[in-house]
Amino acid sequence: MRKFLLGIVTGLALAIVAVFVLGMGALMYVEAGHVDPRADIPPSSFEKKRAMGALDAALDRYAPQSKDPIQPTAPNLARAAKLYGTYCAKCHGAMNSSETAWRVRLYPPAPQFPKEPTDMEEFENFYVIKHGVRWTAMPAWSDQLSDQDIWGLVTYLNQMKKPGASMPRMSRSLNPSAEGTAEKGAR
Repeated sequence: MRKFLLGIVTGLALAIVAVFVLGMGALMYVEAGHVDPRADIPPSSFEKKRAMGALDAALDRYAPQSKDPIQPTAPNLARAAKLYGTYCAKCHGAMNSSETAWRVRLYPPAPQFPKEPTDMEEFENFYVIKHGVRWTAMPAWSDQLSDQDIWGLVTYLNQMKKPGASMPRMSRSLNPSAEGTAEKGAR
């Protein structure tokens, strides 16, 4: 029995050492510059899987699980449509339009939400919009948008998920007089 337990402990120790050595080898391979950094080539399947897995794990760990406080009313969606048109559409695509030119220039390519709605939870979308994502072109919008504006964008993204949802027209202008409404554009 003692030899059996010693064999198990030795096997586990060797497995741990092997994982460490392989991990260090992979890290050295990357740090030695063997991974092509060009943004004009598609990412490998390994890179896609690992990068998205790492992002999902980080969101699970850091994004506070909170509920969207904004109701999908016509005025809220109209305001969010303006915000989306101003801050998001250039990279993530506008409603009823073809893929943006920016998508192919970004690495990883920006998801086109009108065609492929986000599959993230509300709180994850809020966290990503507010804080951005390193090693992507997704900036942190916390210095430009209030939490209420960010939640409005989350509400708008959630409406994109619903089949046949009537979405308000997007505008690049947050100036209410340009839109012909009495609502003030200020937060």
